[in-house]
Amino acid sequence: MKLCDRCRVSGCLLTYGGKACREARKQECPDVVFTRADKIREMDDEELAVVVMCPHDGDEDGCKGSPDAQTCIKCCLEWLREPAEVL
Repeated sequence: MKLCDRCRVSGCLLTYGGKACREARKQECPDVVFTRADKIREMDDEELAVVVMCPHDGDEDGCKGSPDAQTCIKCCLEWLREPAEVL
């Protein structure tokens, strides 16, 4: 098992950001704050697609589908699963 390196809870093997982790941090290092960025890093594709803006927002054609939220989430999910361009 990999030790958590995000706070000072010694020997922590808890899932970062989970309920047990939050409770342990409250006791041992309350100054370590779970940020919105941490939450985003922990999201799976489906959760991320709900909060990401449509990648086609601002395009001439707009979203690939109809303008309803479910279609846009599907559009975002497809975009998230495309290969990333190498910089």
